[in-house]
Amino acid sequence: MMLFGWYFVEVRNDKTKIIFCDVGQGDGILITKKNWQMLIDTGPNNKKILTCLERHLPFWDKTLEVVLITHGDSDHTGGLADVLKSYKTIDIFNNDDLEVLNEQKISSKKLKQNDVIKTSLFDFEIVNPPNFEKNTKDNNDNSIAGIFSYKDTKFLLTADISSEVEQRLVWQKVLPENIDILKVSHHGSATATSDELLDFVKPKVAVISVGKENRFGHPRKEVLERLEKRGIKIERTDQLGDMVFELE
Repeated sequence: MMLFGWYFVEVRNDKTKIIFCDVGQGDGILITKKNWQMLIDTGPNNKKILTCLERHLPFWDKTLEVVLITHGDSDHTGGLADVLKSYKTIDIFNNDDLEVLNEQKISSKKLKQNDVIKTSLFDFEIVNPPNFEKNTKDNNDNSIAGIFSYKDTKFLLTADISSEVEQRLVWQKVLPENIDILKVSHHGSATATSDELLDFVKPKVAVISVGKENRFGHPRKEVLERLEKRGIKIERTDQLGDMVFELE
């Protein structure tokens, strides 16, 4: 197991927040504690990730301590160039060869299963991909997925992994048996959010990051039915905008 970066955060009364940004059809997740921030994905190239950052960060704070890109699809990386122009980034993690990083000669670190991004307040443990080498032609299945843990609260952030990867994670027993928040994979595509995953991790809330009236028909009816059948509360960015979870 590799540990990346021990970040000391000045503890005040300010709550830790995890924010699922409304970036349209894509993913953008901001984790913040006072003046420490971690950004997971940047949504498509539509400036919405910058709008989200401006809404939730102090105007004077132009540093992102961690930027993590789960995979190279444009609905997860499209806003990266704008973020790099607008914010100083200290550590960048990804699992792909990103053109914008190459153009600006910015170095990044690779992540694999069992690696941990650790801070003085919380951990982000990587559960996928299983190794540095791409093990499939499907870029989605090479997504960086992980468990964000803060005290007794756990979020499972799944990026765009498929049901096959979900089932492997269940079989490997690398996931907690009860989580609080599930970030639904691939914007509610029918290729993910399997019965096996839901029955194992038993989320209380499912967050779907998705664009209004998108051409893919996300979230798919069968995914919503699986969630509703289990009494899981569904929260959607296309209906609610940015979703902010404040952690005690």
